[in-house]
Amino acid sequence: MEGCASLHVLDLPPLYTRPSAAKLLDVLERLALRLGSFDGNCAGDGHGLSPVVGNGDGIPRYLTGIVGSRLAWIEADEAKERIWEAASMRLSERSGRNAMPTSSRTFQIPTTNNPLSSTISINLQEPSLTSDNLGHKTWAASYLLAKRLAHFIPVLPTLPPFKPPCTNTGQDGKTTSVSEPRILELGAGTGLVGIAAASIFAVHVDLTDLAEICPNLSRNIISNAPIISSNGGSATSFPLDWSTVPPSESVPLNEKYDIILTSDPLYSPSHPKMLVDAIGTYLKEEGYARVIVELPLREA
Repeated sequence: MEGCASLHVLDLPPLYTRPSAAKLLDVLERLALRLGSFDGNCAGDGHGLSPVVGNGDGIPRYLTGIVGSRLAWIEADEAKERIWEAASMRLSERSGRNAMPTSSRTFQIPTTNNPLSSTISINLQEPSLTSDNLGHKTWAASYLLAKRLAHFIPVLPTLPPFKPPCTNTGQDGKTTSVSEPRILELGAGTGLVGIAAASIFAVHVDLTDLAEICPNLSRNIISNAPIISSNGGSATSFPLDWSTVPPSESVPLNEKYDIILTSDPLYSPSHPKMLVDAIGTYLKEEGYARVIVELPLREA
């Protein structure tokens, strides 16, 4: 099979024919659903979805049949376990995005104002969604903001091509020389925006989120480090809980940021104030400082 070709459920080997373990495992691999990016591209090779097989409830019924079968004609217990595990995985993939097992997705992000001229491929791991860990998924707003980042280069005075020599006048009237900007991402989640920013702007970016999100965030930064470094950037991650941010005056100026990025950060009534407080604490009080926010339009 190639590209996004599909296979009908009637093409699957019926269990009453006692297909071999190898044949069942091959079919179950072809039944895997791999998430693509939000622009309709398929995942896997970055150009198309892995084959989506069948329609309606035929596939779930087939998978349920495998899970419920003793597979008596297959002698090796290890092979049976692999088949049952793979069939269960395929079922979970068809139970909605939130029920999907750990998976990876590849996103094509433009690095210039002309999205056809140059792109980078960012591959992200998305763990299974447990509890309230929404940061384990890549949401559409992150993808949209990552795709827009290149458009900000001409309008952000602290970014290339406006790197030093460059001066700015602060609120106190003093003129300061601006070097490489410090960039912070709040609520980085899987890291798409921050990784893209480090690559596109060729600077260092600090990506932050809750402590339970950071292990996967750090993993994604490490796995994309070759892309980031080859474009002249770098990135790190660390926990930052908006509910416990210190007062602005307690944070030294050299620990504040010129630019803060955040996408789809509000999913609780308490979050707007917490976000404002976090921005107030960590954003420099300079005329050139910027906050870039991507918010989806949701109906109340």
